[in-house]
Amino acid sequence: MAIDTGLAIVCADLQATGGIKRILIRAWTADDVVLYGTTPATHTITSIKDLAADAAWGVYEFKNETPALTISATKEMGSTAFECGLSFFLPKLEYLKFNIVQSITNSCLMVIAVDTNDNAFVLGASEKYENESASSRNQTFAQLATVEGGTGAAYADESGITVSLMARQFEMPRQYVPSATGIVVAADGLTATTD
Repeated sequence: MAIDTGLAIVCADLQATGGIKRILIRAWTADDVVLYGTTPATHTITSIKDLAADAAWGVYEFKNETPALTISATKEMGSTAFECGLSFFLPKLEYLKFNIVQSITNSCLMVIAVDTNDNAFVLGASEKYENESASSRNQTFAQLATVEGGTGAAYADESGITVSLMARQFEMPRQYVPSATGIVVAADGLTATTD
């Protein structure tokens, strides 16, 4: 790609807000099919399916204004790696939350973080070093990095756990821009599908 043009900032960019409004998490399966944008100027994912069916996701709710997406890049010996982190706070300690977090402890994950500007960013799926014979065997998946929690000492202290996910990949996160329906959240608000 030649550097032959600049980058404009428009009014909508200046009005953009921070924060994450929705987090979707799923484990990679052997039947996953991820389609990447084919236009050279895009850095997108156009479809995430489980073979021929829509892919199923868990929707994780959190305390408002606590999730954050961070991207850090380092270059060593000519190779650039991007560490993409997503952290969020689950209020109130209880066994249901512990059980869900425990279930993703040793899983190879794919994550979609939807920001307050309705941009959906995918962590844990990378075209650059994907396994061409089986997408599920890519080594750029997201995984549970840390869990911190507690009740605090005072009544006014937070009670809950902060979950941090990390994906070490070799390209920036891709934006999920579906060609069809996109993200469909179920009526219960706890599950979603992508096409």
